[in-house]
Amino acid sequence: MTEPTNPGSTPAPVSAARPSGAGRSSNAGRSNNAGRSGDAGSSNAGRSRQRWPWITGGLMVAAAGAYAALAATTAGSTPKDTVISGVEVGGLDRAAAEAKLRAGLSDKAAAAVPIVFGDKRIALNPSAAGLKVDYAGSLDGLTGFSLNPADIVAKLRGNVTRTAEIVAPTDVIAGVLRGQVSSVDVAPKDATIAIADAQVVTTPAADGVTVDVPKTASAVADGWLRSARITGVTSVTPPEVTDEEVAAVKAGVADKVLAGPITLSVDGQSFDVPAADLVAAVSFPVKDGAPVGAYDNKLLVAAVRKAGLAADVLKRGKDASVTSPNGTFEVVPAVDGLDVDGPSAVAAVKKAITSPERTADVTSKPAPAKFTTAQAKATIPEGVISTFTTNFPYNPDRTHNITLATNTLNGTYVAPGAQFSLNGLLGQRTPEKGYRGAPVIYDGRLTVDYGGGISQVSTTLFNAVFFSGAQIDEFHPHSFYISRYPEGREATISWPDVDNRFTNTTKGGIYIKASVDSDSITVTFYGQKTWDIEATKGPRVNIVPPRTIHDDKEGCVPQSPSDGFDVTIGRVFKKAGKVTDTTYFTTHYIPEDLVICG
Repeated sequence: MTEPTNPGSTPAPVSAARPSGAGRSSNAGRSNNAGRSGDAGSSNAGRSRQRWPWITGGLMVAAAGAYAALAATTAGSTPKDTVISGVEVGGLDRAAAEAKLRAGLSDKAAAAVPIVFGDKRIALNPSAAGLKVDYAGSLDGLTGFSLNPADIVAKLRGNVTRTAEIVAPTDVIAGVLRGQVSSVDVAPKDATIAIADAQVVTTPAADGVTVDVPKTASAVADGWLRSARITGVTSVTPPEVTDEEVAAVKAGVADKVLAGPITLSVDGQSFDVPAADLVAAVSFPVKDGAPVGAYDNKLLVAAVRKAGLAADVLKRGKDASVTSPNGTFEVVPAVDGLDVDGPSAVAAVKKAITSPERTADVTSKPAPAKFTTAQAKATIPEGVISTFTTNFPYNPDRTHNITLATNTLNGTYVAPGAQFSLNGLLGQRTPEKGYRGAPVIYDGRLTVDYGGGISQVSTTLFNAVFFSGAQIDEFHPHSFYISRYPEGREATISWPDVDNRFTNTTKGGIYIKASVDSDSITVTFYGQKTWDIEATKGPRVNIVPPRTIHDDKEGCVPQSPSDGFDVTIGRVFKKAGKVTDTTYFTTHYIPEDLVICG
């Protein structure tokens, strides 16, 4: 019987009974295979680790080359679909892109730049303002070699849109603007107040507008080629005088002046001064930025004096005069009048205007005559110092006018140093004064007007003045020569501008005696002889013959012909037979044309 085997161990005899060779071979084989197998794996792993850096480096070099090639490929042209200020320049080399950009923007860059200021506008010359396009700079970054990934991606992607680079010097722009903004600038308007036709007239204030040149220049620099129009920058300039200030002075002064007449009392006698007479003395000057009511004191006193004289409360002083009722000369004594004290009148007006009662008292003062009784007596006429007579053809209407004017002139007294005016004495010649229509000269032709013929009175008076030695202030010869008058020593008259005036520069007063009959007028000056006067006359020169005019118009007045010419007269002053002075008058006469009516 066999004994059981222990499964946990191998019996020594079995192991020992195996052939030793087999056992070695088997053991050796396992041992050798195991050893070779381990050595080979270790060797292959080492060789792999040595090859990987070369492979990685190669790949990187290849990638870098490809990247550089890509960068080089995109370097020569602008990105596709590139648009600069509206000009398509994609896919072009730099030179072509710049040329196309220049062609596309040159007209726009040369066009006037509209700048809008509300409802006003100006046009700026871009060249004068220094505005220009930087065409080369506008392409910067769009061409050229770059390894920047962002640049490469942008070039590959395309669709680049940008605005052109520009040169915009704001100082130059501002200089040009300053020469143009006057059409935009609006000065502020002050509120105003005045009194016209007895009514208060006001005008409202208005703000002014001033262009802010530096800010507008900056707006141009920012907006040129970027905006269809540029909005200018302005600032508001307020007026100095406001509506509120005008309203205040209107209520405080103007309305009170116009509220009605004021009543003034002088020595217990009262009279009214109409508001309409006061307004001329009121004004509204601006002081310290606001209107104020101001009064012209002289005009205020004049208004008071006018009203007082009209009411017969005030009286003008009456100068002494000389009359000759019986062929001898008598002095008419001077009479003092009554006036108002100026400062008192001004204060009274201002008080009355502002008081509820509109009344005030005024202090009076005497109004002495300017030419006193004593002066008149000392200068009383002593005899004839000049006389002159002219003749005229009879014409009922003309003779009537001459007679009327002569009677008005007769008895006139001119004190020493006083000025006489024939227009001032006669006034306007009207039918109401009794004057009739008679021939007068108008524009070189005879026509008919009221007062025709009184040049005969004026000429006779002028010659009396001439030979008296009194100062000749104004005279006007007729336009063409009239043969009944002395050449160069004659004087026409016309209302209101053509006058005959003289100043009494003799030693005494001049009493004028004038008389007229059917064909002549005589004017005589009585006074104190101061000079002996002689007249001289030169020859006629520059003679011009008359024309012949046929006139069939209604109202035609026929004329007889006479030459036109120039003539010079002399006025020689003598004392005790010696010449002390000589004055000359040159007169130019136009021809009197022959006028045939019908």
